[in-house]
Amino acid sequence: MLKSSWVNNTIHPDINLDNYEKKLITFSIEEVSHLYFRLMAILFVALAVPFILVYFQSFSYYFTNFHWFTFLQDCTLFILFIFIGIILHELIHGLTWAMFVKDAIRVIKFGVLWKHLVPYCHCKVHLKVKHYIAGTITPAIVLGILPNLWAFATGNTMIFFLGLYFIVAASGDFLIIYLLRNEPYNSYVKDHDSQPGCIIYKFKNEK
Repeated sequence: MLKSSWVNNTIHPDINLDNYEKKLITFSIEEVSHLYFRLMAILFVALAVPFILVYFQSFSYYFTNFHWFTFLQDCTLFILFIFIGIILHELIHGLTWAMFVKDAIRVIKFGVLWKHLVPYCHCKVHLKVKHYIAGTITPAIVLGILPNLWAFATGNTMIFFLGLYFIVAASGDFLIIYLLRNEPYNSYVKDHDSQPGCIIYKFKNEK
């Protein structure tokens, strides 16, 4: 069990927030979509091109000895891993946030925004900004950045492109971290109940 003060400094859902000023931070699905495509273009240039150049011989061999069965098998596995990864992405959010709240996983809600076919993880109680950011960034690290580093070291093409996908899939997470960049890390934050985004609770005397 984690015992550090960083973890134990949690907040009870019934805390009195009378001395805190509230600030709304929300964004639209469209904003996330725009960021998604921009990030995809940036990562293709910054990561995919170097990876292809480093392992060009492997790519050349694959397409020189192309077989439809192998290609369809790879595509099927890729889609399957993406589906599993999407579930893991939200689960990692929830499990990370659960470490920082009193009632653990019982205050974590999972669901799907059916209008946009977007899964989500919602923490129903307040978190400190630093804890909220930790839970927000963790899926991108676990499913995206670390697999990419491993793929660069080993030349595993499927792992590389899966990692690339899950970095891009974290566009909304990166956006909210960017929007929180100037907030005091010891302020409190709570997921918005009905919109993408959150509500910041900052102590009134805190600059």
